[in-house]
Amino acid sequence: MEKVKCPICGTLIDDDSYTDCPYCGWGYTGVEDIYEEDEIEDWNLMSKKQAKELLKSGKNVWGKPLPKK
Repeated sequence: MEKVKCPICGTLIDDDSYTDCPYCGWGYTGVEDIYEEDEIEDWNLMSKKQAKELLKSGKNVWGKPLPKK
């Protein structure tokens, strides 16, 4: 299986629809590029912009501290 970068944190994840990133928790759907940064898709509870803001503050998409890389 091929790997792709998580659109939020850049962690390599399986290129498989509906895969959760093990680092930031983003639910990768494979269609993120058709959504605007501030648009919320069905699978995730927030926009890519909101998820990236949490990442910058040291939290995953659930608001919990990020694991160590």
